[in-house]
Amino acid sequence: MRHLIIILVFAMFGNACTTENDCCVAPPALSEFQGEWKLVKIVNGFAQIEMEGDEIGFEESLVIDAAAETFTRKREGMPEEKSRLAVRKEGGQDALVLLDEDMYHWYHFEELGGVYHLVLYQKSYLDSYLADGSSYYYLHQ
Repeated sequence: MRHLIIILVFAMFGNACTTENDCCVAPPALSEFQGEWKLVKIVNGFAQIEMEGDEIGFEESLVIDAAAETFTRKREGMPEEKSRLAVRKEGGQDALVLLDEDMYHWYHFEELGGVYHLVLYQKSYLDSYLADGSSYYYLHQ
């Protein structure tokens, strides 16, 4: 009888202990964005003028928390912008949707010098299309 009780206790607690905590697993749609991203390059719209480093004139970073589904933009000298985040199609293209702002960024990943960058197209209002916006290149930190 004693052995049966011990087996039952281990069975109950054994199911409670897992190597993966379900509450902290990032949603698959956002997991590739997880972390901090630093702005390293801007390509301005139609003219395709590229700016890097000090040419940009400010520092900016994004913090994407996939588990909390939030997007935070930190720009030097500006108030922090924070929004709930979703990934979906806008205008037929992949987009990061800033739900609290009713805005979106088209996005893609691009390899530059052997390193992948997150490229965000200029922010636009939902249900509108920006034809000549700039592209912002972010490097994962």
